[in-house]
Amino acid sequence: MKITVLMENTTSNPALYFEHGLALYIETAKHKILFDAGASKYFAHNARTLGIDLSQVDTFVLSHGHNDHGGGLPHFLTINKHAKIYVQQQALDQHFSKRNDTYVYIGVSLPEPSRVIFVNKDLVIDEELHIFSQVPEKRFYPHSNRNLFIYRAGTYPQDDFAHEQNLLITEKERHYLVAGCAHKGMLNIINAACQFSKGQIDVAIGGLHLYSHSSGISEAENIIQDIGYALLKTKVRLLTCHCTGEKAFTILKPIMQDKITYLRTGLCFEL
Repeated sequence: MKITVLMENTTSNPALYFEHGLALYIETAKHKILFDAGASKYFAHNARTLGIDLSQVDTFVLSHGHNDHGGGLPHFLTINKHAKIYVQQQALDQHFSKRNDTYVYIGVSLPEPSRVIFVNKDLVIDEELHIFSQVPEKRFYPHSNRNLFIYRAGTYPQDDFAHEQNLLITEKERHYLVAGCAHKGMLNIINAACQFSKGQIDVAIGGLHLYSHSSGISEAENIIQDIGYALLKTKVRLLTCHCTGEKAFTILKPIMQDKITYLRTGLCFEL
């Protein structure tokens, strides 16, 4: 399996754009996958610069209904006319972030909903790909979730993240978990993925939501440390990015050492 970071908050390549968002291009034995599409069309510029033809993508997975992950999806639909678009049923609800007592819209819109396959909780696509959203545990639930809401009938209830889904990839008897922001907690998602795979998760990829972009505040250091030690016990190699935050990563790195790597825009990994 090969994974290329098309968009993340940072980059070390001056030829590439970067923004607060996430887009991952994944090649497996059978599929060319785009997992999330960043906040804008700039992920597509980066793909061209890196020699990746997005018109050949056959599978698009939207991790959840926030615009830093799905803002570029309308642009993707203009350059790819055949990929299957997998979206959790609640992903197109009206999502908001509360900032200074103001509700700010952070949702996703789709100009071509007829192309979308709406997923109801879980979906086995084939022997390689399995989408799942059911994550019952709430251990180390990110504190920054408290500022995220859904608009329903004139009210703003707390977001329950029913719209968040994860991708489990199985290849050569190895299991890879791809998450977006892990709003339900990466440890909880890893445990759920183990249940679906009936085995060990070898590599987990995605953000840990230990940092709030709107407030600039990270989780408390002791909580980040506890998460690091708990992740270490899973024996999962973690490729993290985006909403983990660089401050949290500097706390996690000495604990997890070679079990954690930070993904930046333009980086490519053979797994």
